[in-house]
Amino acid sequence: MKRILVCLAAFSLTAACKKSADTTPPPSDGTTTTDAGDKPTPVAAEPDPPAIAEARQKYIAGQYSQVIESLKPLVDDLKSKQKARASGLGAAWLSLALAEDVVENAKEPADHAQAMAEQTGDPEVKIAAKLAQGTFKLKTEDFAGAAADFEEAYNLQKDGPNAGLALVMYGNTKINLAFGGEDNVIVNPGELDSAASTFVKAQRLVEKQPGNELIGARALEGQAAVVRYKDKKNTPEACRLIGEAAKIYTSKGAGQPLIDAANALQDEASCGPAPAAAN
Repeated sequence: MKRILVCLAAFSLTAACKKSADTTPPPSDGTTTTDAGDKPTPVAAEPDPPAIAEARQKYIAGQYSQVIESLKPLVDDLKSKQKARASGLGAAWLSLALAEDVVENAKEPADHAQAMAEQTGDPEVKIAAKLAQGTFKLKTEDFAGAAADFEEAYNLQKDGPNAGLALVMYGNTKINLAFGGEDNVIVNPGELDSAASTFVKAQRLVEKQPGNELIGARALEGQAAVVRYKDKKNTPEACRLIGEAAKIYTSKGAGQPLIDAANALQDEASCGPAPAAAN
């Protein structure tokens, strides 16, 4: 059985362009002194360019080409100005989008994001970098490495804005780990059970996070895929889950890649009419 590696592979499975909490820079450790030289005064950290938060939302919505278009020149500029945190975050989201286009192009920005994560020690950059590294490994079929990266991204902030995304990606990787052999058949059924519980965990998490509804839809789609792989006769449950995901994709303006993956799963399960992509 052919696995679906569009929406169901780290948004290759998985909102308004408003600056969200996950792109708010941490307070700076730098200080300056008053004229009297008696007390240090905190130096305000330079805010991240709003385009990075916007790109995150577009990536989650499956609007990958728009992410690449906006972030590529921005990341180049931030790197030239040695903006470690901002360039690391931007490079991570750029890498994630590039992995949905030409995966080889995703490696350089993923590596830069990882380097900036190590340089800054910034938790948000660390999480984004792990998501980028894991996605590159997933796309190049290093499933064990990808699973480790996604698990680490989740553990860095289990209730954070990107925790649900990390869980969905981890679940997608578990689906891939279930298959093997020359015939690409299920050889590790326990991995499907692990994927199912991970998708449910992701769905429950993002239900408490307004603005992450599309991640919840990806989690529903992941559950539908697991049902389909485990029991082809359980079409009603698979169709119910993918139908719920499709409604969210439509209402939240998901891009064509997410719609295509949902359509493919609906067609495979003979679920009936598929959703239309947002204009």
